[in-house]
Amino acid sequence: MTHSPSPQPPRFTPDAVTLAEVELARLGIGPAEISINVPADIGSKARAAGRLVVTDREGAPAGTLDIHGSTAEATGDDHGTVAVRGTVGTGDADEPRGPHSSLRAHPGKTRFDGWSAIVSHDPPDTYTLRAAGTDRPLLFIVLDGPRERPGPETAVTIRAVLTLREELRDTGQVADVVLVPAPHYGDHRDDALAVAIAESFGADLVRPALRADHAALQEGLDGGGQLPAAEWPAPSLEAWRRWRPPRHERGLVVFFTGLSGSGKSTVARAVVDRLNETTDRTVTLLDGDLVRRNLSAGLGFSRADRDRNVERIGFVAAEIARHGGLVVCAPIAPFAATRARVRQMVSATGDFVLIHVATPVEECERRDRKGLYARARAGELPDFTGISSPYETPRDADLVLDTTHVSVDEARDAVLGLLTEGGWLPPHPT
Repeated sequence: MTHSPSPQPPRFTPDAVTLAEVELARLGIGPAEISINVPADIGSKARAAGRLVVTDREGAPAGTLDIHGSTAEATGDDHGTVAVRGTVGTGDADEPRGPHSSLRAHPGKTRFDGWSAIVSHDPPDTYTLRAAGTDRPLLFIVLDGPRERPGPETAVTIRAVLTLREELRDTGQVADVVLVPAPHYGDHRDDALAVAIAESFGADLVRPALRADHAALQEGLDGGGQLPAAEWPAPSLEAWRRWRPPRHERGLVVFFTGLSGSGKSTVARAVVDRLNETTDRTVTLLDGDLVRRNLSAGLGFSRADRDRNVERIGFVAAEIARHGGLVVCAPIAPFAATRARVRQMVSATGDFVLIHVATPVEECERRDRKGLYARARAGELPDFTGISSPYETPRDADLVLDTTHVSVDEARDAVLGLLTEGGWLPPHPT
């Protein structure tokens, strides 16, 4: 009797939070049963195979979800998404890999019984260190994963805690550092997860009675005022300063949005030209049309493709801003949710300023040199923003311009004035 081979499990890379949860479950931390939203066709293949291979952002396997037949039913249509539920297989842990692999630890193989543990994505504050005391060994558990509240990058936090570890060792206290994948939710789940992570290593979570005020810290960093140095040891404070340097040194994305023909590209180029004349900052222009022909060649104009185009612009802009660059972008970016995702990407390591060029569609159509509006009204261009596809007016714009009533120079100067008032440019560029 011939048996047909079992179908191969499909591979899927989930969102960053789910990926961190899968990696945690594989380490034996937190719930082993996880639900993952996948495209409908992948959900069908996963149910048929009984497994789903979860991959990381580089496409390497990060874990396997053993599908529960009774809970892996579709929740969407054939063209949408479904939720598959199953148990993450643990098995033997692989050798640590990825950034900072030497600090990555498997709690089943690495024990710190009787130690105190500080568990956080951020460098620790003075209150937490005091609460840890000096009578027990201290374990810094640095969490590496997506964050609801932005803060220093993992590498910067690690540098800070390694310095603190050496300072403690110099005083005779035993201390160590490990790195664990984990998300930051921004709600009650964070405390429960910190307890679970500490306990998985055999350590007791440090629970300070008082914590430093992160909002006051960020306000001080943004305003260039006096920082609450008493609340932070020097290595931690340096890590926060690296994350939020003075605004004139900080990465910045100036994001123009508006209808085709609104004047956003013209104003954006005028801003870039003046910045190149008057500042020493590295300035990059990501114009919508230029990006379309290069970075997004091959994409169409469906909503999904337009979102993908704007997200690609946002990704490149965020990377430039992460290294302290100033980026000016000028896509149409008609959808609020997509603009919000770009803002979130940039805000992790830099600043984001939204400029809405609110020139009315009638004026944009009157100016139309390419004849796009006429073709759209004739039905030749489906999904054309402002005619057959909506433009969602920003409610969070930092500046609104209508080039019907202001010249290019006036609009340019309004943008430069905003950047000067915000501290991103030196006073009164000429």
